[in-house]
Amino acid sequence: MHIRNLAQRIDITYVIKDEWHLPVHKHTHYELQYIMRGKGLHTINDQSYCYEKGDLFILAPQDTHFFTFGERSVICIIKFHKSYFDAFLQDDEFKNLLESITTPYRKNVPSGRNKAQISQLMELVIAGHRRETAYQQLTIKSALALVLTLYAKAAAQNHIRQKDQKIQAILHYIDQYITQKSLLSIQHIADTFHISGDYFNQYFKRATGNSYKKYVQEYTLTLIAHQLVYSDKTLNQLAQEFGYSDESHLSNAFKAFFKKRPSLFKKEKRQSS
Repeated sequence: MHIRNLAQRIDITYVIKDEWHLPVHKHTHYELQYIMRGKGLHTINDQSYCYEKGDLFILAPQDTHFFTFGERSVICIIKFHKSYFDAFLQDDEFKNLLESITTPYRKNVPSGRNKAQISQLMELVIAGHRRETAYQQLTIKSALALVLTLYAKAAAQNHIRQKDQKIQAILHYIDQYITQKSLLSIQHIADTFHISGDYFNQYFKRATGNSYKKYVQEYTLTLIAHQLVYSDKTLNQLAQEFGYSDESHLSNAFKAFFKKRPSLFKKEKRQSS
């Protein structure tokens, strides 16, 4: 397993690429990843999450992860050691907040005002990093402390909704049976997890930020895109494997999501590799 280390207390960089450039790896530091542009899949500790613009991920030391880009993506990556927040760690509440990041769910799913506040703070951090101003470092550190606080708040609210981590079990189930559509019908999965079929969609959206149908569709297409580029499977084979009625149906769904025909997507990705 590749391990990445951080020499300084904080480092802010940007990934602007068509393909994720690193193998599966883990860190000895914390890492915050803010999606500025793009769609794809982010796999953290063997759990996969669809991502899009505005999503926020926070990784704790020893987490493993890698991205599968569905399209050109721009990610602000902020790496930091715990010692970066030494002054804030004098506050027991903030100390507990930072330690709570070790909970399993790594994608922040805020909504409404909370999401807007996090986005505004991240834009403040990015602007502060790109242009030197008076109190630049203090501005960045204070804004990041607020981002972590709002992240923890959203995670706590999410935890309340995720009784006994049921949503994690559902996401794992989807990942396990993604090619068996009969096992992924709303009624079947609701029955499997003892949730009312009428309530399931509402429950899933509150817990993940996406409707069940949208999550499954985007996750499926992202997996197909990855196999299209990195395996020898044909589009027809992938259509059969992932439960599409035919190649044309898959091609249309693929173009609607990635804004490109599968053949062009495959060609461009392979040329850029």
